[in-house]
Amino acid sequence: MTESEYLELREFAWRRRLTPEEKSNLDAYLLVHPEAQQDWEDEAVLNQLLANVPDAPLSSNFTALVLQQIDLEERRAGRAYSKWLHRLRSWLPRFAVAILVVGLAGLGYRQYELNEAREKSKYLDRLITGMAATFPDEKIWKDFDAIAKLGQPVAPAQDEILWAALASTSTDQ
Repeated sequence: MTESEYLELREFAWRRRLTPEEKSNLDAYLLVHPEAQQDWEDEAVLNQLLANVPDAPLSSNFTALVLQQIDLEERRAGRAYSKWLHRLRSWLPRFAVAILVVGLAGLGYRQYELNEAREKSKYLDRLITGMAATFPDEKIWKDFDAIAKLGQPVAPAQDEILWAALASTSTDQ
């Protein structure tokens, strides 16, 4: 027999008398474990004393007291739920305000970014428009090669061609 079986027999002895088989198992255990003998004897004396104690009389309102105790426990459980609900109700507006503030801040920042992009776009439009107004006319680009050569020294042979062209235009008039 193991110690757990011994403890189980001890619990059985609290409620009822042991069967002959249980009693023989207990005697075998007590022979092997003499230190448990004193414990068993103490338990047996205590069980005998408790068996001789008369039952306490129940009060006339026993049922009402039991039902009242049950209601009290239910109210305590309800109060625990109520406390949790109260905490939730007290914190919920705070969370809502915090979420609203964060949301509005995000929207404001996004609006700021869009406004900055629009301003940059307008600035670039004005810059390009202003630069386009300062660009020279297309006609200049058609004669660019001739204009570019104006600053360069001209060979004497080309001068004679020019003098001939001038002379022919002056005689035609």
